[in-house]
Amino acid sequence: MTDSAAGKSTDTTLDRLIRILGAFDADRPTLTVSALSRRAAIPLPTAYRWVERLTGAGLLERAEGGAVGPGMRLWELASRSAPGTSLRKAAMPYMDDVQAVLRQHTQIAVLDASGVLVLERLSARGAVPNQATIAGRMPTFTTSLGLVLLAFSRRHVAESFMTEHASALGAPLREIWHQGGTARNVVNPTESELRSRLAEVRQQGYAAVDGQIDSEATGVAVPVLSPEGQAIAALGVVVPVSSEFRPGLAPMLLAAARGISRALGPGGTMPPSDAVFPEHAPVEIPDDRT
Repeated sequence: MTDSAAGKSTDTTLDRLIRILGAFDADRPTLTVSALSRRAAIPLPTAYRWVERLTGAGLLERAEGGAVGPGMRLWELASRSAPGTSLRKAAMPYMDDVQAVLRQHTQIAVLDASGVLVLERLSARGAVPNQATIAGRMPTFTTSLGLVLLAFSRRHVAESFMTEHASALGAPLREIWHQGGTARNVVNPTESELRSRLAEVRQQGYAAVDGQIDSEATGVAVPVLSPEGQAIAALGVVVPVSSEFRPGLAPMLLAAARGISRALGPGGTMPPSDAVFPEHAPVEIPDDRT
């Protein structure tokens, strides 16, 4: 069997569905069918067939100009069963309290294989620039959310994550972050710099990052801890560098994070990172068909 034939034989229907749905992101909420074909690495005629089937099922929907995007049915299914739903529900009252005081940005995020995933963000009109978007990604090594999530994850999770993303350490971020007329090229710390920063975060119990992504803003984040003391999530705020609330941000967030932990209950929620980077390799089950 040729390499191309072998590749086709392993490209299952599920593989194609995953690539199609994964082609959309915060920067590309809609795509033309030809763009979807390229991003999902499937032939254009096949892409048209998939689009017809998925729009018929409500998983994709038509947009202007012939583009398509994720449909309401997909959102409904994801919202009903997403692991982050219980965390978001527990966090919202405490996020509302913080936001009522600061009237800037309050957000909660988790760590998975790709980095920092923002579950919820509350923002006020006229607040400082903030690059976080709900269901969007943030840099892991240069943000307060990312530093807290790494610092308070289980050790094997942090080590596995750094190994997986070793090529990013010491390198510029691929994105140029910009909003509100500002733009910055951001460089990730080296491994030694990162380890030193994580030790500092663990010691003080929170992370603060000034002007890294946006020169006008500072980010402060704390861990939402499980009963075992590992980070389930990170609760953070973005405020002006000159904010009068700066001295009290960490204590305010730590109190809110403890409330969220209590609201989750003794069982807590397994961090997504623990499922991605398990401490022990799964047992391999023999295939009795051979």
